[in-house]
Amino acid sequence: MARKRVGNKRERIIAAAAKLFGEKDYHDTTTAKIAESAGVAAGTIYIYFRSKEELLVAVFEEFLGRHMDRLREGVEREKTPRDKLMRLLTLGLELMEDNPDSARIFLSQLRQSTKMITVVVKRSSRAYKDIIEEILTECARAGVCRDVNVPAASSMLFGAFQNTVLDWVAHECSYSLTDLSGDLSEFVLHGICCESTEEKGAVQ
Repeated sequence: MARKRVGNKRERIIAAAAKLFGEKDYHDTTTAKIAESAGVAAGTIYIYFRSKEELLVAVFEEFLGRHMDRLREGVEREKTPRDKLMRLLTLGLELMEDNPDSARIFLSQLRQSTKMITVVVKRSSRAYKDIIEEILTECARAGVCRDVNVPAASSMLFGAFQNTVLDWVAHECSYSLTDLSGDLSEFVLHGICCESTEEKGAVQ
């Protein structure tokens, strides 16, 4: 029983930190406020985390680790490479929309983090890009997409995803992020250029 209560305290601290970091920003949030929100004594935080930065890392790992598993599970349910790619993009946006505080933290700290946090973010980003690379490789083999430089294409796709979420966060999460999944999927699958008149004539 004691072990369960300890685990619950740690989870409550991480959940409280994620909410406050998202609402008030990491630098404006004190460990005392986190402890108050989590319903624990101020000193309890330091039983589990040596510093506020280490707590931020735990927030990253908890959110991204849990959702990487959900992304993989969602993608693996799809039958075709095309459906897997579309599901990855849609589910990724859904996860961010369902967790706006975590999305804010992730995007803000990406751009102003210390070495410790950067390592965690890079590792998590690498995990997401690994999924993209696997799907793009499968798409190329199935003839769904052109034979592309997979690592480069996955970085571009990941960048498109990140900036779609960044714009949403910049607009105070005031619109439906998942409504953009169709546009993002269409962009990835077909690009933005129309076939020119000359090209159409040449094909005919």
